[in-house]
Amino acid sequence: MSGPNGKVSVEGGSVDDSGAGIATGSLSLPLGHTFGLQADGAVGSIDGQIMGGGGLHLFTRDPSSYLLGVFGSYHTWDSIGIWRVAGEAELYLQRFTLSGLAGYEYIDFPRLSDGLAVLNKDDGNFFGHVDAAYYITDNFKVSAGYRYVSEMSLGSAGAEYLLSGTDVPVSLFARSDFGRSDYASITGGLKIYLSGDNKKSLIDRNRQDDPEAYLPVFPKIVKAQSTPAPAGPTYCSVDSSYHAIVLSGAPNCLCPAGSMLEDLTPYDDTADHGVFRCGAPI
Repeated sequence: MSGPNGKVSVEGGSVDDSGAGIATGSLSLPLGHTFGLQADGAVGSIDGQIMGGGGLHLFTRDPSSYLLGVFGSYHTWDSIGIWRVAGEAELYLQRFTLSGLAGYEYIDFPRLSDGLAVLNKDDGNFFGHVDAAYYITDNFKVSAGYRYVSEMSLGSAGAEYLLSGTDVPVSLFARSDFGRSDYASITGGLKIYLSGDNKKSLIDRNRQDDPEAYLPVFPKIVKAQSTPAPAGPTYCSVDSSYHAIVLSGAPNCLCPAGSMLEDLTPYDDTADHGVFRCGAPI
């Protein structure tokens, strides 16, 4: 890598049909001439719940041809924790960049949510990202890709444009994940690059400086439905002599204690329409 550098970004939009705002930051340091180390951090809100976490990359790269590295991270949201360990790679082919991240993620679910039992079980699975990016100009990138995360397949698309004429390098970006009917996200924002060369192009920053910062996709919590406790019997209201009850329809109650039909359904007195009787007191 070219030297110490970093980036910070803020973005907002919709994640899984919920409002979201996320800030991320990365700091990269060279380890000699061969390796680089990058630390990522993220904090934000999704559907009103705080999301946070971070990751670590150890990588080697030749800016003219490739990047190879290992990646680990932990993020949490809505009491769900996701651990990841993976390998990452990038291949540079003139104006194309092919990139991939593949490894293992472990999802740790809470036992209770809002006082209800959570039906999801802790689970570990393979996950992967594959992207193809093309630089229309040195400062304008478009990309498309595929995600297999949280046991679901998603397509992805994105774009980033590095503004010119600014004292601090700033880019505008947008990205989206989509595919299954019950999950889609689209966010956009701005990114500030921090390095010793403020004139460096976007393609050079992506190939000479810090790797991509990755965030997991959080699954939905499935809660056990609460079941009302069985209701006790409802007793009819009768007159002071326990003699009769007047209803607008068939009774859905039982005769009270002390009547001839105690704990039984009142009978229909056909001689007095609309009156259901429990009988005289015993």
